[in-house]
Amino acid sequence: MSLITTMRAVICPHVPIAPLQLVYSPMHPAPQPADGHVLIRVKGFGLNRSELYTRNGQSPGLVFPRILGIEAVGIVEHAGGGDWNKGDVVAAMMGGMGRVFDGGYAEYTLIPHKFVSPPVTLPQNISWAQFAAIPETFMTAWGSLKFALKLQPSETLLIRGGSSSLGLAMASLAKSTNPAFGFSASTVIATTRSEAKVPILQASGVDHAVVDPSSSKISDAVKSLTPNGAGVNKAIELVGPPVLADTAAALQGDGVVAMVGSLSNVWSTELDLMAILRPSKHVTMFGSDTIVLSEAPLQALVDAVSRGELKVNVDKIFDIADVGQAHAYMEANSAAGKVVCLVD
Repeated sequence: MSLITTMRAVICPHVPIAPLQLVYSPMHPAPQPADGHVLIRVKGFGLNRSELYTRNGQSPGLVFPRILGIEAVGIVEHAGGGDWNKGDVVAAMMGGMGRVFDGGYAEYTLIPHKFVSPPVTLPQNISWAQFAAIPETFMTAWGSLKFALKLQPSETLLIRGGSSSLGLAMASLAKSTNPAFGFSASTVIATTRSEAKVPILQASGVDHAVVDPSSSKISDAVKSLTPNGAGVNKAIELVGPPVLADTAAALQGDGVVAMVGSLSNVWSTELDLMAILRPSKHVTMFGSDTIVLSEAPLQALVDAVSRGELKVNVDKIFDIADVGQAHAYMEANSAAGKVVCLVD
């Protein structure tokens, strides 16, 4: 094969830095094929809060400069001895991307086999931007609902932080009856800080939207939306520890809340667990790093989006040269859905 020696890439030179201090280079050294790794020509990548945290110096132990990006979609350039063919469409995520080794903010990325999906058949009505919005967000949503919450068809689900890209994906998946995903919910309640985002929640399948500008106390409003005011069966916590007690207060007596994210950017707080989990509530969590892409329903997700069964909320699309602007946009909490960058 003809080796590419340089590529377009966005480099985080050190931390902490402001969004526009990310460095775009059109002539960065390109990774070369290696056994046990797939060389991917990146077509697009979704942005994630964890990348903002890394840029802000909140990911200890990393070595810089580093190309960030915990996910990417694109085309196989070299399989590194794996069961892919040149030209296969794939997704890659986690496994140290953008942290232990260079990630998806580039024209090419070199990823260990384990963290690359099987080949995906991309329907004609699915764009690269839509595909780029799926892997990390929908895989995390799927894993949280299936493994952490074990969501059942008769249950009511609360999504705290519902207008985030992950919250919207949670709602869309929770209302799906596709047997490939292994769960569904009877009712979905989601919170947002903005009245203007209520229609976006509803378009993703949310039955009841609770507007809470302060993101502090919504438990009474949520319980009023459940039969006899008993509370919800299951909850997803995306806002974080500062509101966990209130989210738990919205649960039935034996309900379960899964900690999945922290939009508040607060990762710990003093909590009286014996009080907030009374009488027999549960707290669990889900980490997307546990997902095995070879066993996950990525093709089923893509197909469901293609058929209109699932809603992919691409809020805004940036060019790779404008990743800094995309970070600033996310950091200002301007997005209602996934922010995506395209390479071509």
